[in-house]
Amino acid sequence: MDWQIIAIVLIAASTLFAFVRSEKRHKVAAMAAQARHFATAPAYRHRAAGTVAPAPAYIPMGLSPSDRMFLQSIARTAKRKG
Repeated sequence: MDWQIIAIVLIAASTLFAFVRSEKRHKVAAMAAQARHFATAPAYRHRAAGTVAPAPAYIPMGLSPSDRMFLQSIARTAKRKG
């Protein structure tokens, strides 16, 4: 009876040890594959800073007629209330 309990404990321990070792190897392999992807994928390669396009010249256009009417109506209501 004692040797059966010892055998069960040894089998369970060795199975648990093998499982943990296998999981660690799987994680290391997955991390290596991910590192290989980030090291060699074209999307993650270094790109030199390109030339910056100049901003378009600012040309003041003034208010549109609808904006002007809106601001005038606000000014009229402000004069009535104030």
